Amino acid sequence: MTVKGALLFAVIGLIFVALPRLAVAGGNQLAGCSDVNWTTLPESDLAYSDAMDLAQTLINHRFIVTCISPSTMTGTFEGQEGAAVYRTNEGDFETLFMTKPHNFNKLRVIEHHHGRRYLYSFAGRPKPWPANLIDSAYPLYFVKHGNELIVAQDQRVAVRVKGAIDGR
Repeated sequence: MTVKGALLFAVIGLIFVALPRLAVAGGNQLAGCSDVNWTTLPESDLAYSDAMDLAQTLINHRFIVTCISPSTMTGTFEGQEGAAVYRTNEGDFETLFMTKPHNFNKLRVIEHHHGRRYLYSFAGRPKPWPANLIDSAYPLYFVKHGNELIVAQDQRVAVRVKGAIDGR
């Protein structure tokens, strides 16, 4: 291999290594937030570091993350660090983060139907907020992984995210 060929090979390798990181760290990652009039998750948010780690995992598994925004599900559980909404090429979902080393392993999701409504409550640990009820017009899919709880409206998105985070 010539020196010129080796340099070209090295530059191409750097591009493939650096591009996923740039997609999370750079402004392009947040371009999708303004498209839907969402605010971006600020660096000062307690869950920011975990949210960025999850975004990197998704990018490493061929997701395109266009927005990470604060979630209204922050404070859902005792000891929760925060929550974020992700907008990706695969679909949108929310992730709740517990402070490490706490996790969602002992959490039970209880689903009930009331007419055409889906009602979700929680039991176990971590302890849920007092209201402890999600009332939804559509089914929700929950994925527990360590200190992360993924909540998706689309089963395909939940399965795809689960595959990415299980492959860490």
